[in-house]
Amino acid sequence: MGITLREASEKVGVTRQTLMKAIKTGRVSAEKSDNGEWRIEPVELFRVWPPVNGVQQPLQPNITGSDTPGLQAENRLLREQVAELREERNAWREQAQRLALTDQRAVSQPSSRPGFWSRLFGRQGDSPSG
Repeated sequence: MGITLREASEKVGVTRQTLMKAIKTGRVSAEKSDNGEWRIEPVELFRVWPPVNGVQQPLQPNITGSDTPGLQAENRLLREQVAELREERNAWREQAQRLALTDQRAVSQPSSRPGFWSRLFGRQGDSPSG
């Protein structure tokens, strides 16, 4: 059988409430045991969250002075890519705004052709109920 919510929360470093929410939304599969306790298979748990070791890993690995030029070059490249993506996003945004304006103009312009009832009775602006 699986492990309890408490054990699972300790193994992946999330709260039991987070695990329950994941179970309820179907993100993680779990079963209730005979005593009504939720059990999660470790494989299923680790499919969604990585296991947490006894010691928290630092966010950045140890960086030496010889790594700095390479990291600076990578940083420069990433900044260029971000700038290109922003330009592309802005171009798409402008195009969407132009299309929205064009679409609004087409909807707001009245039809130049008279309606069926106006053609039938030969009068402009009459409606069948009026």
